[in-house]
Amino acid sequence: MKGKIFFLILLWVWAFPGAVSSYGVEQKSSLQWEDLLEKPSWGMIEWSSATLPKGFWYPSFEFLYVSNGSYFSAGKEVDYTGGRDSISYMITGRLLYGVSNKFTLGVYIPVVLEQKVDSGLYEKSTKVKSGVSNVGDIQLFFKYRFVERYFWSLATEAGITLPTGRPYNKVSAKQAGTGDGQTDLSLAVNGDILLTEESFIKLGMRYTYQFKREYRNQEDKLIEEKLGSVLGTNLGFVRNFRNVGMGGALKYTWWQATWNDAVKSPQADLFSFSLHLSLGEPTPRRHGKIDFTLDFPLTGKNAPALYRFGISIKSIFK
Repeated sequence: MKGKIFFLILLWVWAFPGAVSSYGVEQKSSLQWEDLLEKPSWGMIEWSSATLPKGFWYPSFEFLYVSNGSYFSAGKEVDYTGGRDSISYMITGRLLYGVSNKFTLGVYIPVVLEQKVDSGLYEKSTKVKSGVSNVGDIQLFFKYRFVERYFWSLATEAGITLPTGRPYNKVSAKQAGTGDGQTDLSLAVNGDILLTEESFIKLGMRYTYQFKREYRNQEDKLIEEKLGSVLGTNLGFVRNFRNVGMGGALKYTWWQATWNDAVKSPQADLFSFSLHLSLGEPTPRRHGKIDFTLDFPLTGKNAPALYRFGISIKSIFK
């Protein structure tokens, strides 16, 4: 698996040589940031109100390590919906395209390279294989920026999650980042408030409606399961320098699951924190970035204690 990751990194560097450059070397270009891609004030486009300029492509690949534990309600031994602790190694692909300066289309594809789950025995985990495919739930979405002022902006994002994934041995694949193997509809609003030329506050809210899913259990009984709608909010801060962007966000998520039209778990919620470091430098025709992300839980109830570490490589070109 390590060999595959190393090969993909080499392939990306070969395909986009202008995206990786030596820091401290002054790049002379007649193009300005606003002529090329994201304005510095936009920051990390995946979780901001920014949209791509018309005709620009934004491919990215992320390598993820995901550790999935459990949180419990005070005084109650109720595990989160989905079951057991797990560790996953993943690669995800995201592609954005600027239809216009205010309208961006996107697709997101997660793939599990390897997953291990708690076997129920002390300090022993077992590998899990899909049996069908390691591809998770594919997401299709669009973003439209409907407000753009000098010091603040707003964008709405809507999308559909396709049931292409497959839950692994009834371990919650949502927390592993691959989805739940069911159809979801989501609607989000993202906003940026400019504090200085290079620092700003980020606000966001997302609602996800999850459709029901049917499957047969080990006794060949047909089970109807609905994992519940999800409501999430985030508040973050970003500071950009010439080639470096740093940010953090406090996130809150709430949901409730049902099983055969009965509540399967009490109300679940999770407070988490996300750190983001972005390294990149503009070139005359393309722009590359390497991002590092770290997500970790602060507190929760009937929710997964989810730790995620990711390294992503990106390039923007026309």
